[in-house]
Formats: sequence, structure tokens, C-alpha cells
Amino acid sequence: MKSAKRWAIHGAVLALAGSLAACGGGGGGSSGLAALGTGTGTSTSTASSGSDGNGTQTSAKISGVAAVGAPLIGTVTVKDALGATRSAPIGTNGSYSIDVSGMTAPFVFRAEGSANGVRAIVHSVATQADLNGRINITQLTDLIVSNIAGQLAQNYFDNFDQSGNSSLADKALVDAEVVKLKEKLLPVLTALGVDAAIDLLHSSFTPLSDPIDKALDVIRVSYDTAANTATISNVLNTIAVVDALAVKAAAETSPATLSDANVASGATDQDLVRQVLKDFTAKFTNGSPRSADLTPLMTSGFLWSDSDRATAVAEFTSNTALVGVTFTDIEFRQIDYDNPNGVTAHLSFSVRTGSGVELGRFDNWKVRKSPTDGLWRLHGDQRSLDLEWFAVTTQHHGLPGSADCVKTGLEFNIEDPVKTNDGSTPIKYIIVQGPGLPSGGVRYEEPALGGRWLINGIGTETYLLATTCANTIAAGMSDAQIAAIPDNAQYTLTPYDSSDTLVKSPSAPSDGIYRFKIERRPLTLAEAGASGVFPVIDASTIGAFNAFPTTGGTIPFGASNLYPLSQAYVQMKRSDAGYATIDNVEQSALPNASGAISTTLSFGNAPLVASQMMWVESPDQNRRSIQTYYHK
Repeated sequence: MKSAKRWAIHGAVLALAGSLAACGGGGGGSSGLAALGTGTGTSTSTASSGSDGNGTQTSAKISGVAAVGAPLIGTVTVKDALGATRSAPIGTNGSYSIDVSGMTAPFVFRAEGSANGVRAIVHSVATQADLNGRINITQLTDLIVSNIAGQLAQNYFDNFDQSGNSSLADKALVDAEVVKLKEKLLPVLTALGVDAAIDLLHSSFTPLSDPIDKALDVIRVSYDTAANTATISNVLNTIAVVDALAVKAAAETSPATLSDANVASGATDQDLVRQVLKDFTAKFTNGSPRSADLTPLMTSGFLWSDSDRATAVAEFTSNTALVGVTFTDIEFRQIDYDNPNGVTAHLSFSVRTGSGVELGRFDNWKVRKSPTDGLWRLHGDQRSLDLEWFAVTTQHHGLPGSADCVKTGLEFNIEDPVKTNDGSTPIKYIIVQGPGLPSGGVRYEEPALGGRWLINGIGTETYLLATTCANTIAAGMSDAQIAAIPDNAQYTLTPYDSSDTLVKSPSAPSDGIYRFKIERRPLTLAEAGASGVFPVIDASTIGAFNAFPTTGGTIPFGASNLYPLSQAYVQMKRSDAGYATIDNVEQSALPNASGAISTTLSFGNAPLVASQMMWVESPDQNRRSIQTYYHK
């Protein structure tokens, strides 16, 4: 994978499943929850319904909007009380309409796709009374379903057809949970001017102009599966409400409510933060900017992947690939008003070319408001380490000891180019923990010659979960175990010194632990074995690779079946008999609309070459790295 400072980040996403993404910044449609029909905020229906007397509908549909702050791009699936399912694509601005004729009420819904460029899955529910009406599918309806079921909405959907489960979707119970959730959110809704009569499950929302759109920008929902609770929080303050899923609405006589602190001013601040991002990329509109153009938009304490402001500005101004880029798919994580050195917004966003190809996604960047002049400026990610994390699946041809084979796992790229900002003591090792990894985590140590840190005892950056390749160390996980790794799984990176004491750098989180999420689990071996999964290197390139002389020269590199909306990478490495690298040429390439690339790689004379390999790497739509290797 490429360095983050080359604008090629493939991992690092924040969870959207069960949390609300910011409406601004694109994501495949206009912001927020879009109204259906004429766009006036009213729902319309032309179908009539009937029943065969057993609850089965002879003619009916349900429509609405699937959104998590930003509209979802993907698919809605409905499941009825008998377990029958149907799916429909999500249309413009998150709108959907699905035919439930011949199905048996009640129903549960799953909307799955991406919003603001990040994967999300949310759920909702409908009863007999909702036929030919409107049902929204959002993070808030997901919480309503979880409260109805007393468990995660995802699990309830999976088991909806089992005895007794569907009967929980009773209209009175649904209505009670809708009212109770609104009661918990009411201070925030009121502060933003939301109509007190709003129905979070059924009401139409008009994007950009409706106050509920702003409310959805600041409300987050997360789940603790062990405690069977949901935490409702507000990105504009640190006060949260813990909701016990097993407790029904009737038993919550005086529930805690979400705080409205900073809500009114925070909505304005979100707009100001988006504006400084626009101001920054505007400097690249007509060419590479000067240092003097960028420096005023960045704090003096700017830090990005272990690079200070001067270093980052030098890279920005010399990288012609940035000309015309925009920051899109903006997702707010928190705005911290308690910081005495200045209010700080925490957010993630994608970097895209003018044609919409993603060059990378920046996770948990900071934008800080100056306490002296009140202006917002970019503050970087404030990491004293250079970090990348992503799921990876590779296909290998010609690997010694194996026929064609595949590997699948999790990769953590860790580098520490500037050690003076690590803290009072040097970092000796780093423990990475999370789903799919051993309970005690994986230990990474820095090689003697520097560079990327490697797993102790394995000597690679990638923790392999499973493989069909011979002579390869892997965890031996089954496909079922790999498939059980959740979307947006959280991982922690904890640095230690030689005395096994936690190292806290001045710029690290307060507890010294870095936290990040991987948007989508790695492919299973069965999934990797399906046709059309991997990039395909052109036959002419393979022929040139096999015939490439030690005297050097230029090799044409062509490949197809790449994801057209993400930057791809190609590389060729030549080694001597001791596997020491002699040549290593790598570069990025932008796929065309058909997912193909064409470039060249040039090498000098290297008479000691004993082996070589080349590969092409393409992130898929969920930012998993999918790679194809050839070995010789």
C-alpha cells in the first residue's frame, strides 16, 4: 500500500452503521433525508391494498428514504413474518419503493450500502397499518427496532421469521418506542427548530431546508453488544444517553435526554469547518499552489502522519496529482468545545479527483478554531506515527511451492520516521488488537534498518487469516470465522517502551491508544475463489515481465478489472539470490471508466537479479485492497 502522504489511504474509516454521517460533502446525492414524490415534504401513494384474510397482502407497497444523515446508495431488503424477502435498489437521494404484495405483515427492513463514501447498514420496521405508506430507514429507526426487539436490529432482522420474533413488531409497541426515542432526543430537536410533532419513523424530510436534517448531522448511535445497550450521543458535546435495549418504552418513565449544549452554535461551526476544507482545495483548482497559499489555512501545530506543517506543505505544493482535487464525503465525529487551546472538530473525508476517483480517505483529521482570531484551520491527524490499516486479499501466480493461490488478511502499515515527537521514551513495540486478531493482539516491531514495522516472528506487515498458498504462516481461520468479522470493526494500536510501559506522545489521544476502524472485513477464501474478483494483468505485460532482461529497460504495464472509482497502484521488484531488493519501482495510476490502466515501469542494469515479482493493487468499493501478483 502507498504512504498516506501520497494521498493514497485505503483504510481508516469511521463507523456509519448505527451512527449518523454528516449531510454535507457529497456521497452520491444531495444531503440528508430526501422527500419523495413532488418534493413538497408529503408522501404519495397510488397503489391499493387488499388481504386474503390471513394477513397476506394482495397488492401493496412501502416507500420511504434510506439515509444515515447522507442518503444511502445501495439496496433495501424487506423480510416478512414468514421469512420471505424482496429487494429493491435505493434511488435518488435515498428514496426507495418496494412491492410487498403477497407478503405477510409485519415487516422488517435492511438498507445496506454506502453513505458519504462509507459503508452502512441500518434497519426499520413496518406493520399492517403502514401498507402503501412511508417508512424511513435511518440510524434512529435502527435504534427503534433494537428497542422493540431487545437486541441489535441486525440480529432481529436475521431471525425475524423465527417463532415469536415477528410478533414483537406490534403497532402499539412500535408507536411507543418511536415516541420514547423522540422524548430522549427532544432537547436537540427543539434547539434546531424541529417540529415537535415529527414522527421519526414516518415523517417526510426535505433535505437541506428541513431542521431534522441538521439534527441528523449531530446525533450518533453506537452499540455495546456485551451490555446490550445503545449509546446516543451528540457530536457537539460529550454528554451521552445510555439506552438499555431490554427495557421497553413503558418502563422508561423518566428517561435521560440528550443535551442541547452547543447545538445551536455547533450547526454553524460545522458549516465553517466545511468551508475551510473548500478554501484549502480551492488553492489547487488551477494548478499547484504556493506555500504562502496554504500555510495560513493550517495551524502552526499541524501534524499529519508524523509530518509537521512545513514538510506537509512542501509535499502538497510539489504533488501535481492534487491539482483539481476536492474533499468530499465529510463525516463529523466530534466537535470538542472543552479544549482550552481552541475548539477542535474531528472529522473524516475523502480526497477525489475532478472526475470523482478517490485518491484516499483521511480518518479523524482535526480542524481547530483559533482562540485569538476565531478562524478555523486544518490541524492534521495529530499522529506521531505514520499509520495505515485495511483488509487485503491477494492472488499469486508462480509462487514457489504453490500453484495459483490466494491469501486473505488484515494489514497494518506502521512507520515512525520522526522519533523526536514520540514522547519521553522510545517506542519499542506496538500491540494491535481487534476482531480477527489473537486475544492478546499482534506485536509489531521496527526493523533494524527502519521502514515499516513487522509482526514479531512472522516478518510481514500482514496478519494472514487464511491462505491456500504453501509454506505460508496464517491463522487458519475458517470462512465462517472470517465472515463473522463485523463491518466497521474497531482496532486499537498501543505503543510500549522497552520496559512494557505505555508510551504517550504529546499528540496522541489522552490515553495514548490510537483507535481506528476497518470498513469491511477481508474476503473469505470462497469469495476470493469466485470469478472476476481480482485485477487482471494484461497478457502482453506478463510476457514482457517473464522476458525482462537483467540489463534493464522499460516494461509496459497494463491491467483491467480494477475498481474505476479508486486510484490503483502497480509495482515491480527485483531481488538477488539472498532476497535483498535490487530494484523496486512503484507508481499510482488512475483507472479509466472501464477499470483499466496503462503505464510503464523503467529499470536500470542489475546483473545480480535472481528473482522478481510484479503486482497491481486496486481498492474495491469498500476500500479493501485486492491485489494480483506474478512471481518469477
